[in-house]
Amino acid sequence: MLRNISWYVFFIVGIIVGLGAFGHGYSAVRVHESIDQFPISPPIYQTLFVVWYFVSGAMLAFGAMIVWISFRLKAGDASPLFIAYVIGVLYFVFGVCALIYRHGDPFWALFVVLGVLLVGSSVNLRGGNRSVVRHPE
Repeated sequence: MLRNISWYVFFIVGIIVGLGAFGHGYSAVRVHESIDQFPISPPIYQTLFVVWYFVSGAMLAFGAMIVWISFRLKAGDASPLFIAYVIGVLYFVFGVCALIYRHGDPFWALFVVLGVLLVGSSVNLRGGNRSVVRHPE
């Protein structure tokens, strides 16, 4: 039962991380509204948006990897869980650092929560080649 709940948590975190890419990309409009009024060097200005959209793509890739891993887990293959650990730890550490840097801005707690949920569910899902979903015999 706990493995099934962990699998759903894992899967939902993957969906949230992946969908976050679209919110991130869309919010570039607000960045334009905020900085277009300032005389910023064109290479720096352009680099900001290149990196902005790269991060959106990375979030989409992370989400896709997590969803793919969830289906591998359902098939009984826990070998790709290391990827989820790396993503989860990155989200957690980044979230904590962002919370500190932004003086407790609650938005960044989302990264902490997603990291904890991903690593926590991953730890519960590791262990041999047991299928996550039990099929009745």
